[in-house]
Amino acid sequence: MKMEDRIIMTIQSVLDKRPVITLDSHLLEDLRVDSLDKLMILSALEDEFAITIAEDDFADVVTIKDIVMKLKARGFFNS
Repeated sequence: MKMEDRIIMTIQSVLDKRPVITLDSHLLEDLRVDSLDKLMILSALEDEFAITIAEDDFADVVTIKDIVMKLKARGFFNS
């Protein structure tokens, strides 16, 4: 399974009553993610990938793709 798919599945598990999630989904506008949701997403991603994510590093993410790019930029994934 691709890393992007794992991220989407992890976020979908946190936001189980939201619309279908894609890489282009906007956290606020499409998924209505609030600050608590964001913390839960970061925690779920940490658990899924056995990594530590600083909340401040993700303060400016807008889309799911932004999350993928942030994780890749921090060297958490090779592909």
